Amino acid sequence: MEHLSKNLDLDQIHTKLLNLGLLLDVFIPAILFSLALFLRSQGVGVKPVEGLDILLWVLLAVSAGEILAIYLIKKKILFSRNILKVKKENMSVEQIFFRSGLILFSLSLSPAIYGFIYFLLGGMKERFVIFIGITLLCFLLFKPKLEEMKYMKEGLSDFSDGY
Repeated sequence: MEHLSKNLDLDQIHTKLLNLGLLLDVFIPAILFSLALFLRSQGVGVKPVEGLDILLWVLLAVSAGEILAIYLIKKKILFSRNILKVKKENMSVEQIFFRSGLILFSLSLSPAIYGFIYFLLGGMKERFVIFIGITLLCFLLFKPKLEEMKYMKEGLSDFSDGY
C-alpha cells in the first residue's frame, strides 16, 4: 500500500509539472501573441527596422542552439543521477523536480520571447508564429516524463539509504 501512495505522489508531482509547463509554454506565448497583435493595431512596429532579416536568422540560430542546450541541460544535469549531490542540501524530491522543470520550461519559453521582440521591431506575424511553434516543440520534446522521474526518484532513495 505504501508503494501505491509513493506512485500516486509521483503522479501528482508529474501532473503539477505538466500544468506548470502548459502555463509557461502554451499560455504565456498565447498572451504574448495577443499582446503583439494589439500593439501592432496601435501602430507599434508598423514600419520595419532596417536589418530585420539578419536579426530573424540570428534569432532562429539562437533558438536552434537553445534546443541543443535544453537537451544537454536536461540529460546531463537536471534529470540525471548527478542530481544526487543536491540531496545533500536537504531538498525534497518535489522541490528538485519543480526546480528542474521550471528551468526547462523557462528555457523553452525563450524562442517565443525572441519572436515577440522580432514582431515588435516590425517582423511578420507568420514568422512570430514560427518562434511560438519552436516553443511548443521544445515543450513537447523536453517535458519531464514520468519514467524519468521514477528513475531519478529511485536514485535519490538509493542515495539516501546510504546515510
